[in-house]
Amino acid sequence: RGLRAEGADDSGSEELTPMRPSDNAAPSPPSRTPARPPRPPTGQNGAGYPTPLPPGDSPSRGHGYGGEGSASHRPRSRSKGGMPPDGSPPSSSSSRRKSSSSRERRSSGADAADPQVSEAILAKLQELAANEEMRSNSPDLMADMCQRIWLLVAQFQANQFPNSATFPGRLLKEVMGLLSLPDMKDPRFLFLLSRSALALLQMEGSTSEFPLAGVQHAYLSIAQALFESSQNEEHDADFLREGLVESLLQVLGSDEPRFLHNELRVYVTGILKNISHNEQNQRALADLGAVTILFKLLHSSNLQGTHEEAQLLIQATAALRNFAGPNHEEFLREDRLDTITRVMAMFPEEVELLTNVSRIFAKLTLNAPACEAFARNGAHLRQIAQTLSSNADSMPLALRMAFVLGNLTEFSDRLRVIFAFDCEGTALAPQLLGSYWRKEREIARGGKDQAGATVAEVDEVLVKLVRLIANMAISSTAGSTLASSSAVVDPLLDMLGAKKITESEELVLNVVSAVTNLLFYDEPSNILFQGDNKQLLCRLFRSLLLENFNVEALVETARGLGNLSRHSDVRKCMSDLRLDERLVILLDHEDRDLVFPVCGALVNLAADQECTKRLMTATPIVRKLIELVNDAPADDPGLRLVAIKVLTNLSLDTSTRWSALDVQAVRSALQQIPVDCEEVSTALQEDPQTMADMQQLLELTRKLQQRLPVVDVVPGQESAADVQLLSRSSVVSAAIGPDASRAPPGHNSEVPLAAMTRPPSSGGPVRPPTAKELAPRDGPKVKVSSGDAKAMADKEGNNWGCKHPGCTRRFASEAKMLAHYDRRHTMLS
Repeated sequence: RGLRAEGADDSGSEELTPMRPSDNAAPSPPSRTPARPPRPPTGQNGAGYPTPLPPGDSPSRGHGYGGEGSASHRPRSRSKGGMPPDGSPPSSSSSRRKSSSSRERRSSGADAADPQVSEAILAKLQELAANEEMRSNSPDLMADMCQRIWLLVAQFQANQFPNSATFPGRLLKEVMGLLSLPDMKDPRFLFLLSRSALALLQMEGSTSEFPLAGVQHAYLSIAQALFESSQNEEHDADFLREGLVESLLQVLGSDEPRFLHNELRVYVTGILKNISHNEQNQRALADLGAVTILFKLLHSSNLQGTHEEAQLLIQATAALRNFAGPNHEEFLREDRLDTITRVMAMFPEEVELLTNVSRIFAKLTLNAPACEAFARNGAHLRQIAQTLSSNADSMPLALRMAFVLGNLTEFSDRLRVIFAFDCEGTALAPQLLGSYWRKEREIARGGKDQAGATVAEVDEVLVKLVRLIANMAISSTAGSTLASSSAVVDPLLDMLGAKKITESEELVLNVVSAVTNLLFYDEPSNILFQGDNKQLLCRLFRSLLLENFNVEALVETARGLGNLSRHSDVRKCMSDLRLDERLVILLDHEDRDLVFPVCGALVNLAADQECTKRLMTATPIVRKLIELVNDAPADDPGLRLVAIKVLTNLSLDTSTRWSALDVQAVRSALQQIPVDCEEVSTALQEDPQTMADMQQLLELTRKLQQRLPVVDVVPGQESAADVQLLSRSSVVSAAIGPDASRAPPGHNSEVPLAAMTRPPSSGGPVRPPTAKELAPRDGPKVKVSSGDAKAMADKEGNNWGCKHPGCTRRFASEAKMLAHYDRRHTMLS
């Protein structure tokens, strides 16, 4: 079907031949996705893992599940190189440079504005269109003619042909004829011819002889050809260099009738989606207002909810996803979030469209300003929850929506409560968790999923769902409800028993974090504290403490034991399993974020008289705590405080005898603490929590000093000397020698200090996973590279610190820091 002039004969000389794949209808354009599809979340995380599980993603070890056959999620095809059909070299740039200089030499002696020269060019085009052999054997001639055509168009645009009103239309027909030829798909010819054709079509008077349908077909033919080239990322830069970006945006943004053909808009939007993966194109498109033009397509006042409209919106939302990261501010202007939310409500069954929207939200919610915008209007969260509930079986959609909800519940307690209760999240999240865990177990036993999903793909969804539950549990109201639900507790305990951290690191870490948050709620209704679950958790935590060297797993396990050890039967179980010995060994660890929760668990163990005897006789706990107090930075009173709490609780059992050398070392360390606090107090006074820790540290230091006797150790008898600590009311001096008698045990009437994981709003020796600490390691899967991570890290002395927002981890080497960054702070999109 061609664009025919009114009254033209059937010779074909008066028609513009559109390039159509068939004589019926143009196929829907295939889509492409970035080479690395985004993930939550780890994610997560990423968004993105929990504590509140950071985004971060969640997770970096996978790209997440991308639905098979999805038009907007299949990776775009890439050309593998090779020779074009005409046998010319595959690179267009060198040939373009060579023929360009040749064109300049040829055109220097003749003015293209001369009507005779123009007619000669037109005749030559007709000859080339009719002679395939000439085109095949003379690629340089073809490139030269394409350049001459553009020079003619530029002269028409400059009004250098005032008396040639019909010539643009004649030239347009010849250009469209060339574009319809299969061998004109070579990028050396295609981009210049398309640029010329688009300029001629927009030139006043050039299409006056043709009907509207013919003009629309001409635009569609150009768009189809350019879409095919846009699927090859090697041509991304060509669109910008050849000036096609501006013309395409003009077509998409105009309300003229010739541009309102839905299929044309689908193809043009698909081109913009493809080429906007290129960062330079992305910046140029953003500067030219591409985001505004794409949002115009989404405006609900123009939509009726039809399937044809959904096909256009699938391409538009896929393109917007590319801008959601670096240009997230653009999405927060005016009512654009409202627009996206209304699109979700208007197309509830268009899963591919909804998945694209979830990818936009996944990138937006990695930024605090976007999360604030979501928090201002609960309608967004309610629509997200409704969409997830209605499409729970769609793994790509469930993966990303769970990541988005994890990011939002990490950011705001208000959003936790809204999701948990207004959106019935306390029922929805456990329902999804149980459903996907059963699916994972069935596949692991050899069963087959209808969608062909693998265990790894289902695990990615579980990572995001567990992170969401861990973040919800930070809210006291939601946390208590979740802890009393067997639909939450049973799958978490099953996962912790069935999954090995060496095989499912991300999932195990998130499960331990979720369990730790739920253990904070020491209430009769908490299932984790009922029956045999406490003993089971001790055994599960033991394997994590003894059988792996993953620091993050050790941190989360120590936090969990800090909450669990508030129960006396748990403390006895920990001693029987020799977990206390492992905790004391970990006091030597170089990672401050691990030592801190380890001390928290030891605070509770040291408060138990039976556990104290074992700690003092089976482990060198006092010596290791002294080393910790001496080595801790002066500006970190919180770490010193929790170590002093352990020493204070150990000292309450006056029946336990201490080494005289240990007493001397403790006293020496305690004497240094007030000096250090005075030196750093001015610098820390703007941090209320740190100053509160410092005041408590000084108070406990004073009380412990009163309890310690003054000892004199006889030279040569250090190993045999030990002392009995005194009650707080009787401070005396004791001389320790080889014949020193031992006083009878004193009665301990003081209340031991206790440690537990506290909600983020309150202080404590073992705080709960915070939102930023629980970020996803996923998303991806566009993924953060090691080079990006290196740029975000700084080196202080011999330590490398991760500079992801909210992460305080430090590492002995750059390699360890980069490995941590890729695991914990990868972006899902």
